Amino acid sequence: MLINSLLKIKKKINPQSKIILFVRLKGLFNEKSNYKKQSENLLNIFREVIRPSEIYVPTFSYSFTKTNFFNIKTTPSDAGRFSEEIRLIFQKKRYRTFDPIFSLIETENGLFKNNGLNNNAFGAGSIWKYLNNQQHYIVNINLGTPITATQLHYTEYENKVKYRYIKYFNGSVKNWHNLKSNIKYKYYVRNLQINPIWNRKKILNVCRDQKFVIESELVKFFEWSKLSKFIKKKLSLDSNYLIT
Repeated sequence: MLINSLLKIKKKINPQSKIILFVRLKGLFNEKSNYKKQSENLLNIFREVIRPSEIYVPTFSYSFTKTNFFNIKTTPSDAGRFSEEIRLIFQKKRYRTFDPIFSLIETENGLFKNNGLNNNAFGAGSIWKYLNNQQHYIVNINLGTPITATQLHYTEYENKVKYRYIKYFNGSVKNWHNLKSNIKYKYYVRNLQINPIWNRKKILNVCRDQKFVIESELVKFFEWSKLSKFIKKKLSLDSNYLIT
């Protein structure tokens, strides 16, 4: 099913594209195979069918906001089983980026693996700043939500939406050499008194109407450059656009 979906989508996307993968493994493959093999299988299918130039897999650790500690080697991913398996698979290559909340792994070339510690979730040195300036696809596979796209948070940050604010988290981090250092991490968090929740169904419907998304079965490819421009324009007119 996955291969057939990707073959259909391949005809409609740019070759050598950059992609970021958000995946739920459960029910996607034969349950008899272990999660490591499933994750390797999925990655190889993308390489063979889509042939992207860069593949980004989130290895986020929201736990930092509660524990105030992040170890680039051992802190597990909070972004699902696929994400955690990719973290473990690429452990020896040290591809994980040094960000206590929004770490990622670029699987093909290990891009940004040598970057220093990032202390601003959506700042100039963040991966989101880089990706926002690159044509790429946000890929959702087998997810239970209409759309998952961390880049929308970056757009909220750029447009200074009223329902989020800057909050600093003090903590400590350990690098690949087990050297510990202190950090003051700048994060754009939601105002819990307002408790804003994205209207994901509306966002997906807009993507369909405007042809920002290519779909087949359990797979969605969102073209970020087009979606980003649309959302920025809407937020300039109504800062609550994403949550209404």
